Amino acid sequence: MPGNARNRANKNRARSLRRAANLSETRFRRGLRRTCPEFTFRFQYPVGPYSLDFFCSAAMLCVEVDGEIHDADRDRVRDDYLAGLGVLTHRVPSADLADPDRLAAHLAAVRNLCIERVSDAE
Repeated sequence: MPGNARNRANKNRARSLRRAANLSETRFRRGLRRTCPEFTFRFQYPVGPYSLDFFCSAAMLCVEVDGEIHDADRDRVRDDYLAGLGVLTHRVPSADLADPDRLAAHLAAVRNLCIERVSDAE
């Protein structure tokens, strides 16, 4: 990511979000480490005015774990901002992460997206 896209206030906010991770994010984080060992994901990674739940710089992929309460308009603005930086946003409903089969399906989808995006970049 471009160095000027990050700022100190957002960096501090991302640190506090990491400390306050919810169960869905923790489950997904553990799953990513097992399912995608060849890709490095940063957790609560600050980019511009946003903190990305999970970010893989090799694939330029952001994975957002969305809770029940969500603002679609705000998400659209955020996704457009990230797209302008070349980052694809993939959304995962947090309710799905309590079910092991759905969790596995989402992890497989993220792994496939990473593989696709890295091979397209080559």
